[in-house]
Amino acid sequence: MRDRDPRDEFPDGRHRPDARRSQPVPPARRRGPRPAFYFTTAATLLAVGASAGAIALTGGGVSRDARTASAGSGTVVPASADTYVVREMPGTGFGDAKKITASVWPDWHTEAYIAFDVPRGTPRITKARVEVAFERSANRPRQVELRSLPASWTENGTSWSNRPAAGPVIATAAAGADRISFDVGSVVTGPGRYAFAVTNEDLRSAASLHSREAGDGPRLVLKTRRGTPAPSPSASPAPTASAPAALPAPGPEPTWQAPLPTRSPESSAGGGRTLCGLSLELQPGETFQKALTRLDARYGGLETVRLFYRGVPPAWPGNPDLGDRPPIISFKFAPKDVLAGKYDKAMTQWFATAPRDRDVYWVYYHEPEDNIAKGEFTAADYRAAWRRLRSLADKAGNSRLHATLVLMSWSLDPLSKRDWRDYYPGRDVIQVLGWDAYNLGWKKGRYDDPATMYDRVIAVSEAENLPFGVAETGSYLVGGDDGTKRAAWLHATNAYLKKHKAVWVAYFDLDWPTGDFRLLDSHSRKAWQEFC
Repeated sequence: MRDRDPRDEFPDGRHRPDARRSQPVPPARRRGPRPAFYFTTAATLLAVGASAGAIALTGGGVSRDARTASAGSGTVVPASADTYVVREMPGTGFGDAKKITASVWPDWHTEAYIAFDVPRGTPRITKARVEVAFERSANRPRQVELRSLPASWTENGTSWSNRPAAGPVIATAAAGADRISFDVGSVVTGPGRYAFAVTNEDLRSAASLHSREAGDGPRLVLKTRRGTPAPSPSASPAPTASAPAALPAPGPEPTWQAPLPTRSPESSAGGGRTLCGLSLELQPGETFQKALTRLDARYGGLETVRLFYRGVPPAWPGNPDLGDRPPIISFKFAPKDVLAGKYDKAMTQWFATAPRDRDVYWVYYHEPEDNIAKGEFTAADYRAAWRRLRSLADKAGNSRLHATLVLMSWSLDPLSKRDWRDYYPGRDVIQVLGWDAYNLGWKKGRYDDPATMYDRVIAVSEAENLPFGVAETGSYLVGGDDGTKRAAWLHATNAYLKKHKAVWVAYFDLDWPTGDFRLLDSHSRKAWQEFC
């Protein structure tokens, strides 16, 4: 089996180890045949509802409340529907509330939804903006986001459990003034229904806005041109609103004194013990199960395994079947495809059928940093795709599913000139932080001290109050070492990571195109056996 398919949309299904990033590149050397590294070529896709921008969702009934600002020059369209949903109250809706909120607290997460009906006969639109007013000044985020949203929701029938999946960010606004506006001229182009989600990514903050029931609710302000009316989209039935339901009154928004969540043992990642793992590699002619059996025997029983897939992971119990071991499963989809809904069905099924008797660490598009730097996709789309996938995972109601972001530890180094938060969709999305870190001291004939390698990793993870794991680590043998020094480095590294309560440590035991990381000498192999 070849280790890379040249037709793959992302030929670097794994990263190339690189001294500037997470791993060093050794001097060129002659290469013999390499064992194959497993990737799936499953063609099943995951879908993720909204388009790259909000669109006219229906022909839209004429709003009787639309007001002409000045004859033929502008129109103000009040919201025809608005509501918000709360993750911690998944079956409750708040369509009648006098506020809508986008909140990110350790134990309180909300999203707000707004819809507008642009009347038929509206003159040609030249500019459009959505305006909202803050309901209170406390705990405002630095900025508020406006995202595209499909039409599959109603004001009094929507809760967290059946919410629509928000699409990419259309516009942002700084939250300094009491009223803020978003430029939506690129998407509001004529009569019809337009729907948006209001979100924010700032931890311990709340964008609490007046709803239409409060009298100063959201509005769509249009600048129009006299003359030919804008073309109307082909008519389609507007969503039928469900009958108003008697809903509990929403609780007060948390404040900065809100307590951190208490993790229960059954849903806590890792169970308080650092697990020993490896990245799975196949030798020529091996099945996945035989490869796992060989590595189990070699290291005395692995506690977790890192698996990589190009597309949708195989159906449970997976390939290989890991038994009751918690897997670390990475898969890659282009963010634009996630945001277009291409993989919704397949991933919803995969999440729904995942085991509930062990932790499952699922990783969307590990190490995106270089791909974003190359312009393959944007950081904003990457974060939005993560948010959408998390919404699909939540529908499974499985507390053993852990959304795990895996980044290069290099991205924490000031020399990288990167901000790791560019790739971080927020603590309301990510549940575990994973880091790839390699010994960069090999060029100077040394194995780096664990604190040098991991202090930034630990500091960032602790600051986010998230559990962390080491998804990849490794080192070449430095010159003149028979494995004794690398074994001592492995012992010190694992002791350091166990002390700091890493969830798992997975060694990159592969013969990779840039060099051989495998633990072939008896000293290094014994060190990992003792860890396992």
